[in-house]
Amino acid sequence: MAKAVAKRTVLDDETVVLDLHGELDIAVNDALRDILIDTITNERPPRIVVNMRRVAFIDSTGISALIAGYNAAKQAGIEYEVNDLAPFIRQQLRAVGVLGLIAPGLEQHHKGAAAVVDFPAVNAGPKTVGVSRSDNWGSNTK
Repeated sequence: MAKAVAKRTVLDDETVVLDLHGELDIAVNDALRDILIDTITNERPPRIVVNMRRVAFIDSTGISALIAGYNAAKQAGIEYEVNDLAPFIRQQLRAVGVLGLIAPGLEQHHKGAAAVVDFPAVNAGPKTVGVSRSDNWGSNTK
């Protein structure tokens, strides 16, 4: 099971900074989503910054929580920024097409980096799949 910690700081200009540590996966998805959305809807700061310098891993549920925070902030008219990404996490966010959305400054800064990974050529010919179908598909009669 993953372990993650969120340290919350409020700056003089009322910006809320969340410093995340650990792994952002299904085990912490709901808690992260709740922290982001509760901060946006209840406190309504002018800006939220999510620092991910110490995040070691993120999966699709962690990405989903970050996007939920972005959507809630956008709807409330609050600036939302994700920064300090490890290269691996930056690549993941770029690969799923959300880096420019939730971390636009990082996307602009790394525009020269390749956004597509080239994989070795694989035989793309027809494949045989081990599924067969009879005329009485879905029927219990034989």
